[in-house]
Amino acid sequence: MTAAEINDQLVSHLKALHLPTIRACYEEVAEMARREALSFEHYLLEIIEHEQEVRHQHRIERLLRESHLPLDAGGL
Repeated sequence: MTAAEINDQLVSHLKALHLPTIRACYEEVAEMARREALSFEHYLLEIIEHEQEVRHQHRIERLLRESHLPLDAGGL
């Protein structure tokens, strides 16, 4: 299997699993892991932590929007 075929399949699986952040960053983090000689486990931890951080931030943003609370603290 060629690198392009592997990449295509990987992107397809990440879409199916609804992992957009990993899909967006896995190549860049993989390159960093190669440069820094990181283990596969370290690489995997990096991309999963990034996915979790982005999801957490999006959840906070969504809950703030849904709360309809005034976000301007200037009046306090």
